[in-house]
Amino acid sequence: MIPMTFTGKPSLGALFYSITVFLHPVLSAQYTTSGSETPHDNTQNCTCYVVGSGANADQPAYFQYYRFFDFRNLADNADQYVQAPPLLNTSQEAASASVWDANILNSDAWKTDWNIQNWSKPATSDFPTPMTNSFANVYIQQNADGGDDFTFLTLRTSRLNDSQTAAEIENEQKNLMHVTMRMHARVVGSKGAVAGFFTFFDDSNESDIEILTRDPKTTIRYTNQPAVDKSGNEVASASVAPQNLASWDQWQTHRIDWLDKNSFWYLNGKEVAANTYSVPRKPSGLTINMWSDGGEWSGNMEQGGSAEFQIQWIEMAFNTSGPVGGPKGKRDVEVLQKRKKSKGCEVVCKIDDVEKMGTPDIVSVNYSMAGSVSVSWGLLAIVTLVSFFTSM
Repeated sequence: MIPMTFTGKPSLGALFYSITVFLHPVLSAQYTTSGSETPHDNTQNCTCYVVGSGANADQPAYFQYYRFFDFRNLADNADQYVQAPPLLNTSQEAASASVWDANILNSDAWKTDWNIQNWSKPATSDFPTPMTNSFANVYIQQNADGGDDFTFLTLRTSRLNDSQTAAEIENEQKNLMHVTMRMHARVVGSKGAVAGFFTFFDDSNESDIEILTRDPKTTIRYTNQPAVDKSGNEVASASVAPQNLASWDQWQTHRIDWLDKNSFWYLNGKEVAANTYSVPRKPSGLTINMWSDGGEWSGNMEQGGSAEFQIQWIEMAFNTSGPVGGPKGKRDVEVLQKRKKSKGCEVVCKIDDVEKMGTPDIVSVNYSMAGSVSVSWGLLAIVTLVSFFTSM
């Protein structure tokens, strides 16, 4: 159970008296974005967000902003996106190919939030397969299992005769400074691929979830970089690979909590790994990729093989440092000044165990905000009473 007191900040005990803000976004076959550098997706009343973190998910962690990226309702009809695009034939084709679902993945809304990569890297003695990221390896698919219609974002990697095509996207919010980020995803396909979901600033400030398709389907790798030292030797404390987890080829909810001095990883709400080694220290961005280069980590995919990283939604609650585009040699003074003027956590919302996925629920309201929040006065009185008793 989450403690009912927390010095200097609102108590998570108020979770037992949650108030739901009923906001009903209109479903559309178009990708949408808040277009804000300081987002409160679906929750304009919320001024901060609280999650249960730590080894037992029972320690409150507070974040200022919230994003929910939903890829589940992007089809106009039941026949759309049911077939994956054909595999690319050459590395030259991969480098020059356009994005498939341009109405979504080349829209202004998409480009506000995401940047699809198309860089390449040559073969080396350690990584013998040259690799090319392609716009055409990122696309939308619709569930074809029957009876449950939803779409999802797909990143694909495939092995050609003499090279590998891959996929990578970067989120444009590159000033994350501590975050809880989740995805509902699965990985399917050939052995020899790596699906990555991670925070990134540089090779010494990176926190990873990686699914290796050469691993058993019940094993996932959780790492804080660097995983090798300057001599090229493995750092044993950098990475853990728990076994007997829920199978990654089925839909699961994966989560990273990057806090001040700790990293925690969760699967379907249960903590499965933790680390204090090399916890990231720099403002970072979210990167997602699907790749292989024939090296020791990814393994070698056999010719003609392919694998897909499929994602229904991504959720983030986070704090920031500096400009939204990431560090530029010095901290952004204007952003820091705005942060100093913040009134703090006046309307506290939770993002777990909510009435509607992607819409946080209010759990605590301070008196100064009571007049501007659309909630029941009876329920508000309960929250106020709870806050009073937990502060005694």
